[in-house]
Amino acid sequence: MASSFLRYLAEASFCLAVFALAYRLLLARLTSFTANRAYLLGALAASMVIPLLALPGLAALLAGSGPAASATGPLPFRLSWTAGAMAAPAALTETGPDLTGLVLPGLLGVYLLGALYKLLAATRNLRGLTQLIRRHPRTDLGAFAIVHLPAPGLPAFSFGRHVFLSPLHETLSAEEHRLLLLHEGVHVRQKHTLDLLLTEALGVLFWFNGLLPYFRQQLKTVHEYLADKAVARAQDGPRPYGELLIKLAARQPPFALAHAFSNQQIFLRIKMLTQPTSSPMQKLRFLLVLPVFGFAWAATACTGAPTPDAAATPAATAPAAPPAATSRIGRITWQGNTYLSTAELNEALGLKTGDAYDSAAVAQRLSFAPDGDDLTSRYMDHGYLFFSVSPEATRQPDGTTDLAFTLNEGRKARLRNITMSGTPKTGTAALLRLLPLRTGDDFSRANLMKSQTILAQQSTINPAKIAINPQPVMSPNTPTDFVDIELVVEEK
Repeated sequence: MASSFLRYLAEASFCLAVFALAYRLLLARLTSFTANRAYLLGALAASMVIPLLALPGLAALLAGSGPAASATGPLPFRLSWTAGAMAAPAALTETGPDLTGLVLPGLLGVYLLGALYKLLAATRNLRGLTQLIRRHPRTDLGAFAIVHLPAPGLPAFSFGRHVFLSPLHETLSAEEHRLLLLHEGVHVRQKHTLDLLLTEALGVLFWFNGLLPYFRQQLKTVHEYLADKAVARAQDGPRPYGELLIKLAARQPPFALAHAFSNQQIFLRIKMLTQPTSSPMQKLRFLLVLPVFGFAWAATACTGAPTPDAAATPAATAPAAPPAATSRIGRITWQGNTYLSTAELNEALGLKTGDAYDSAAVAQRLSFAPDGDDLTSRYMDHGYLFFSVSPEATRQPDGTTDLAFTLNEGRKARLRNITMSGTPKTGTAALLRLLPLRTGDDFSRANLMKSQTILAQQSTINPAKIAINPQPVMSPNTPTDFVDIELVVEEK
């Protein structure tokens, strides 16, 4: 759970970087301010959603586990087990400290502390603004309300539907006062505060990411461009309004969530007031958002492995290529075996003292070797449905690794009832006769896999919609247990 969440944060951060770079290189200098605002907000939303969409989607296709792959390559073998069925073979464990188990909780703890600190800072910010609104006189103008602050050095700023003015602004001329309120009214009408609240919330979640302040600053800049543009349209030219911006360009608002009438981007804002409108050809740059989105999706999908089927047994997926060996195998011991002798178990393992030790190779020989001659197959192909093996690797002072295997063979199981559903057009009895499954035979995983292959080769059956559901039936008063086999298919 912790590793999945941390990976999500990393992938979302990567998406933020991709969208921020695209904005900086392609869109930041355009005068399509409404579209720029939409892009910035959409980039934030897409960065949060893309990792969630990508993990089960494109990664599976890249791994070749989709329906198309099933038609051309080996079919995945899935069994749906009911309660009391065979436990999954245990993964190979090695004695020694679990570094992953120590590092991940530590990283998660640091992350939570940082998020808590950021949340407290945002809460103080909001509380300070609400206290200003409650403690000072207000004049409601309908579209917004003016909050009259006593400190003369504060700049004009807005939050929500409130515009904060100080005695400094009472000295402005009537026309200057009108332009100032017109500017702040644009922030109120277009609900720019909601954008900043969104970035503040994401800033808590991604407190470690330096790109969230960039997105917040770019949104505030675009908000000012939008307000400046609206005011410039309401007068003969930008000059009087530009002079007002320079006149009030002295102080910054005391809260990051507020929109200051005049801020540090004053000269850039004046430049934007006089800059020609972006041409239609320049606006075509927004079409590049689609490949940027596709790149972010594909890149995050490649980092996540396909989510395994919850109903799949360990035999459903072959192990990954083994890593480089780090030691040699020492003693090999077996415990709990009655069906196979120690010599036969060693033969099935295919490893001996002195061979290079590789945990992935050992796990492969235990559960699902490509040649089908692994240890689990030798048991499950001869009736031992409930077989499981628990391996343990112990590093010795001389550098070798001792392997100890504890077997739980369980009782044999014989096939009892064999049924098939999902074939309203094709004769069920005719299909069952093609399969190597007969009532009274010992359970055999190999025969189930062969049955799946035979069904997939039938022209009337969808090979991607085949399910084999063994349903064990415990019978302590008989020499063996039993298992009912339900075959579920879907016709094309």
